[in-house]
Amino acid sequence: MTPIEMLRRVARGESEFDGVHLPCAALGGAALASVLLTGANLRKADLHESDLQAVRLQDADLREANLRGANLALAIMRRADLRNADLRRANLQHVRFAGADLRGANLQGADLRHANLFYARLDGANLRGARLQEVEWTGAVLIDTNLRRTHVNARKIPGVIITPSDWFGYALDPEAEMMLLEPALRQQAIWRRLDFLRWLVRSGRIQR
Repeated sequence: MTPIEMLRRVARGESEFDGVHLPCAALGGAALASVLLTGANLRKADLHESDLQAVRLQDADLREANLRGANLALAIMRRADLRNADLRRANLQHVRFAGADLRGANLQGADLRHANLFYARLDGANLRGARLQEVEWTGAVLIDTNLRRTHVNARKIPGVIITPSDWFGYALDPEAEMMLLEPALRQQAIWRRLDFLRWLVRSGRIQR
């Protein structure tokens, strides 16, 4: 399927395009609100200033995609791969990013109010000047994330990993949920020791 063919079908009222393969597609300014794109391959696609409100993009491949200025309000993007994507000035209000990979993504000036970032990876992402009021951060990883000119103190948000050293504090936090770390890290001896220490704290055998 070509981008033009998909747009024609959307114009006719079709909305189900799960698993579509459109890498590098030119879809800038497209009207794709409420379209179903679960598992779609849109790697390096140009979707700048597109209307993607309430679109379903869970498990989609959006690596290096251009979503600058796009309207993604209410979109479902659980487990989506957005590594190195351009989301500058995008409307991301109420977007469900749970488990999404946003490492290296550029979200400068984006509006993330009320977004759900549970267990999302934001290592090295640029959130400079982003609107972050009422964001849900539980379990998010913000290692080397640029939070300049934002109105949030990430160190006061429960369950957030800011630096590698925070893994230790997270492991000992009896109120935090288990961090969904990469499998390779979970196999390392140091993490097994931290997990054991966390169990000791929870069981009351040692005090923090």
